[in-house]
Amino acid sequence: MELPGSHVGPRARLLNIYCRGHLGISLGKSCDLLAQWWGIPLSRPGALGHLAWGSKLFDPIVTRLLELLRREDLIHADETGWRINGKNVWAWCFANPRIAVYLIKHSRGSQVLKDALGDSLPGVLVCDFYASYNFLSAQKQRCLAHLLRELHGLREKVPAICVTKHLQPLIKLFQDAIALAKRRAQLTPEAYDQQGNAIYERFGDLATAPSTNAHVIRIQKRLHKYVDELFTFLEVPGVPADNTPAERDIRSVAAARSDGGVNRTDWGATAFAHAKSVIRTCQKQGRNFLQYGLEVVRAAAAQQTPPLPLAPNTS
Repeated sequence: MELPGSHVGPRARLLNIYCRGHLGISLGKSCDLLAQWWGIPLSRPGALGHLAWGSKLFDPIVTRLLELLRREDLIHADETGWRINGKNVWAWCFANPRIAVYLIKHSRGSQVLKDALGDSLPGVLVCDFYASYNFLSAQKQRCLAHLLRELHGLREKVPAICVTKHLQPLIKLFQDAIALAKRRAQLTPEAYDQQGNAIYERFGDLATAPSTNAHVIRIQKRLHKYVDELFTFLEVPGVPADNTPAERDIRSVAAARSDGGVNRTDWGATAFAHAKSVIRTCQKQGRNFLQYGLEVVRAAAAQQTPPLPLAPNTS
């Protein structure tokens, strides 16, 4: 398969996109790879052209994936820093076990969430305690891994009596709640509800235990504020207690940033995000990115609606 008016076919172009969007290889190294292994001469502007081609090719697919994701029962969300032309921006990830969509925006505010996911969601949003998530109307599960890490860290900052009376009991409480959720299938509904109610009673006692320590008071205020978003995983089967999947999905973005793989232009950032969205969704679906990319190229050449990188009967 060849592309009209081009000496580089779609396989080489898709490889260039894969190198940039997943392997973290710079454009210069991508050009060197094509030249050394396949004898394809390519300049950096030519490689940039491949990214622009891929961004246009995958744009309607990313739009449809985001539309599907909004209707899913479960969505994970996370964000990390990025740079465009030396200026700090934000890379966002919205994902679940089936789909991953990446966006790079100049804002870390709630408007990005509204633009991406709408004002409300029918499913559960798993996220950290960042305030922008507060403005999205949805059932939420706040990441207990974040909370537990903070509680563990505070043990070195507060008096021993606070650790014994407040922090350690809270740590044990959340650990017991997570263990209970994992044993759901082994318990009768009655036994599960009984143990869940015991968790809630312990939480109420600990969240209101009097203290004069500023760190403990701050934690208790957070527990009160997010009381309805800490134990969703006990109520809704399949909802995890932490945001580890999103952190895993966005980790490669952070790694690329550390390696200097940021962008010089807004369109370059969009192209990078589109590539990551399609590649990561292919991985979740067990799809080969090159084979899928060729399917999209064929559909575009035939002026047909491009297929989604999802397993049959799941779109």
